[in-house]
Amino acid sequence: MNSTNTTNGTGTDRRGETQIAADPALPTLVITREFDAPPERVFRAYTDPDLVIQWLGPRQLTMRIDRYDARSGGSYRYVHRADDGTEYGFYGVFHEVRPNERIVQTCTFEDVPDGVSLETAAFEDLGGRTRLVATSLMESVEARDAMLASGAEGGVREGHERLDELLRGTQAADEHRRISRVFTDRVHGVPPGAWDNTAPCEGWVARDVVRHLVEWFPDLLRNGAGIELPKGPSVDDDPVAAWTVHNDAVQALLDDPATAEKMLSNPHIGEVPLDQAVDRFYTADVFMHIWDLARATGQDEKLDPGKCAQLLEGMMPLDEVLRGSGQYGPRVEVPESADVQTRLLGFIGRTP
Repeated sequence: MNSTNTTNGTGTDRRGETQIAADPALPTLVITREFDAPPERVFRAYTDPDLVIQWLGPRQLTMRIDRYDARSGGSYRYVHRADDGTEYGFYGVFHEVRPNERIVQTCTFEDVPDGVSLETAAFEDLGGRTRLVATSLMESVEARDAMLASGAEGGVREGHERLDELLRGTQAADEHRRISRVFTDRVHGVPPGAWDNTAPCEGWVARDVVRHLVEWFPDLLRNGAGIELPKGPSVDDDPVAAWTVHNDAVQALLDDPATAEKMLSNPHIGEVPLDQAVDRFYTADVFMHIWDLARATGQDEKLDPGKCAQLLEGMMPLDEVLRGSGQYGPRVEVPESADVQTRLLGFIGRTP
């Protein structure tokens, strides 16, 4: 076995490729790959059984998880099944689970019960990306080489390809969770009696900011995807509860693995994967309305500058289209030297 075996056969560490290194003198296997997602998302894909079942192993095998308690001291067992009915069972114990950083576990293939490997997965933060370094320590070099000869190497590579696809699919859910959490904080932070304060949107008061979000999006889902969201109390009666029910329902929709397979159809945007439609049109709307609710109720108005820059870059080329749709009022001119939040607010017609 060569000391390094790579996808392109050169030994070069390349993004998007699984690097597999087997030291001829040691019973180890070191697997390295970069993923276009932060460590918390990659870690979750390794520890949440609802996600693990969607990527671990080759595509041609189905997977059943009997238990998957991914915590220090927890255990797991899962089975891969081939089309001919052959089953391959694996089990082990989690020795250390350090969130977003490290997982140490044992692994035993049930057909070889005396063979136990110690596996360590380290998640390195590359600033929005993650370098995964997984090391397997086996009982002998011969056992390691026999495992590779069995075709396990191809299964690892294919599993990582599936994980890449899964991470792209969970991005919308994580982005909504991050942004809606800030809006929820502002909802809970509205002072007593401030729900009828004037809001930046013409003709709106603070409660109308919540009303807008809980009313327009369910209609889009109902008409475009046949999805009915649970409905909470009236915004006039209880804006906090109305938002909580609505927000929890949207998050549950995005967290559902089946959502990645659904489409949303709309005469203005065409047919778009449902999770992408939620991210592009709804989550972005929630983000911009954080400022509206904060301004109306005297709360922290600061927005994430990275998200501001992303939205501004995406909307600038669509200036005339957006203006013509009636979604935004006349553009408010701001100095070119203004910060990115001020420029975004001016673009969508707000006076910062």
